[in-house]
Amino acid sequence: MKKVISLLASLILISSYSVSAFEGVWFKTTYVLSSNQYPSALKKFKPSKVYVLYAGGMLSKDQENLMKSDTILNFEKFLKLSGTSIDGYRLIFETKNNIDSAWQTDIIYRITDRFVNLGNGLLEIFTFDTTGSFNDQFVFNYEAKSNSISRPLNVENYNTRGVKVGENSIESEIRDLAWFLRQYEVYNSHDRNYYAVKAVWMLSVGIDDYGNEKYVTCKTDAASFGDYFRQQFENNQGIAKSESLFHEFRLLDKEATKENILKALEEIKRRSRYNDYFIFMFSGCSNVIKDDPQFSGTQFFTYDVSVNRQTSDSAEISNRNQSDKKEPYKNCISLKLLQEYIQQIPANNQLFISEAGPSEKFKSEFIQMLMQNSSEIASILNKNRVIIVPNGFGMDGVRCGSQSYRKGPLNFFITSSEGVNIYDLFKDNDAAEKTAFLLKANAYSCDPEQLGYFDVFFERKFLAEYNQLLNNSATGKTRGIEINQTELKEKAKLDGKAYALVVGTGNYNGKGWDPLPNAINDAIAVKDELQEGYGFEVRMMEDKPMDSIYNAIREYYQILQPNDQLLIYFAGHGDMETEFMDDGFIVCADSKARNEDPIRNSYIPYTKLQLMLNKIPARQVLVMLDVCHGGVFNKDRKRNAPAETISNRNVLQFLADQSGYKCRKFLSSVGTEPAFDGKPGEHSPFANLLLQVLRSRGRNTNGIVTLSQVFSVLQIASMNENAKLKITPEKDGFGDDNPESDFILIPFQQGTEK
Repeated sequence: MKKVISLLASLILISSYSVSAFEGVWFKTTYVLSSNQYPSALKKFKPSKVYVLYAGGMLSKDQENLMKSDTILNFEKFLKLSGTSIDGYRLIFETKNNIDSAWQTDIIYRITDRFVNLGNGLLEIFTFDTTGSFNDQFVFNYEAKSNSISRPLNVENYNTRGVKVGENSIESEIRDLAWFLRQYEVYNSHDRNYYAVKAVWMLSVGIDDYGNEKYVTCKTDAASFGDYFRQQFENNQGIAKSESLFHEFRLLDKEATKENILKALEEIKRRSRYNDYFIFMFSGCSNVIKDDPQFSGTQFFTYDVSVNRQTSDSAEISNRNQSDKKEPYKNCISLKLLQEYIQQIPANNQLFISEAGPSEKFKSEFIQMLMQNSSEIASILNKNRVIIVPNGFGMDGVRCGSQSYRKGPLNFFITSSEGVNIYDLFKDNDAAEKTAFLLKANAYSCDPEQLGYFDVFFERKFLAEYNQLLNNSATGKTRGIEINQTELKEKAKLDGKAYALVVGTGNYNGKGWDPLPNAINDAIAVKDELQEGYGFEVRMMEDKPMDSIYNAIREYYQILQPNDQLLIYFAGHGDMETEFMDDGFIVCADSKARNEDPIRNSYIPYTKLQLMLNKIPARQVLVMLDVCHGGVFNKDRKRNAPAETISNRNVLQFLADQSGYKCRKFLSSVGTEPAFDGKPGEHSPFANLLLQVLRSRGRNTNGIVTLSQVFSVLQIASMNENAKLKITPEKDGFGDDNPESDFILIPFQQGTEK
């Protein structure tokens, strides 16, 4: 028995990543391919080495006979025996035994990734889609990733059955690039967010020409800011490829149309990641529009409009293109519309600079807009946002001492400040305050009256002070408590295991169900965050048939215990039939067309799924549905208690209360409407916001994330004026749910990586 347990443990340890609890003992690893066995499609590239990416069960005796140590000697026969266990290939290119680069391909030899060795523990990575088109480029800190892998394993220390051989400690071996490229997985979506070197995504808008209204410094300010931020970033990085990490969208006068500005924001949303910087700089005109009930409020004026007349609190505008018959306000960018785009940008570090004026209310409106008019939502998302705006009128020139400059005051005070590292504004320590002080000091040195011209607003500092006032007024003794994951889990009686079934279906056999380009990518990203950030044991199912999904749920019923958790996430098509069955359905990869299956026998009905999940022994069960008509999951609606604010003062009591409640909850991206998949290559709006909350790790909500917090973010986001997000989230209980219950996610540590 002990030998069996040891064998199982060894097999599980051989994977650095997730291991399925249900498909038998299996592992993920790499094998070396003998040089005389290279497939012809790879041989032409003349690699130094080729690794086979293997994901499967224990090798048979016949497979072992085709190998010497970890090298495959007869690949053709090995392929016949391994079936679909080969996931792809990694090609290594060397010069004098030094790795220059590596390529990765899929099973049919299409290049998916190229890795270039930059030295100093860094790889430059280029990714490609299935058509071979460029998809992404970033610099990856593989050294930091290597050090984060718990119990790193080298396949050479194991035989082909996964049993450890030899007594040398693999903890002590050097985790260099050669070792790293022998791992099955170089990076996943979680790693892309946390181990990529920070990049900058900057949108610089400068408009001088507004028809009747003309300025002289806006275009030059936008260009000057772009050059300044680029130079400071490259000085900070100290790596050869820093220029490829700075991405500026510079839109001046004619280029600064509404279409181009929103297109740039879309591109930044698609390509930026959690660790990155996002900088928005608008130098031009803004003002309040009062005449139109739909578009009233402060607007950024794009090049599409002419400013005919303006006062300190209103403006009259017309379309620059006189053949454009739509209302001129529709060619502007309102603060609400800007927020709708910005809230989808995943970059955590965000800086906003505007000297647009002349509205004296601009500062407060701009800050409220970015915080979505909710300190609670801002706390949950925990963005590191800095805002620099004038306190009143934005000026079109500046005096410093006896000299005048053709620069806006903000541009002059920032770009001419000595001893300033502008990126220190994003630091959580005194460096941020010191940087703001130096900017103010530069204004004061020019003219003491300029000291009050602008403010530097730190959102995190404001929220910390705000929450301290609210949460610690009754009991100051709890300030500064440190709570670890174990304590949180024990308090909530969730000290068992956290399981997740993540189902992404993008390709369908049944006619009428179009492919969904983002469903599987959404599911993989959610899987990675749950696994890497919260310790879930995840089973990932891509394009699987109905029966396999049912079997997985049944197996959870067999193994889960009361103190375990189960989270199920579906991304794909959903359906609804109201004429006969009055139910909603999950569409599976093998579901038939509607007209071929009118009673939906090849679909998963919400009612049946609900009954199955209600029987799961775990006290906490959550279903997330990013599918059409997800909101009809529970027709017999329960009245749920309002979300309870989690504070430093009451988090432990909240968890203690929750330990006595049975939780059966669902969260859907829409009610009875179709769900929006998003543009190809992006996340759906639902997945985008869900991932942002998961990546916040509860840093500003005392180390936990709750379903109520996720729902709050989705609900506020769905209220924006143009409904571009196309989400109408629903949250409710089902089955034996206690209305007071809430599903709880506890990161590895409070606000930190595992």
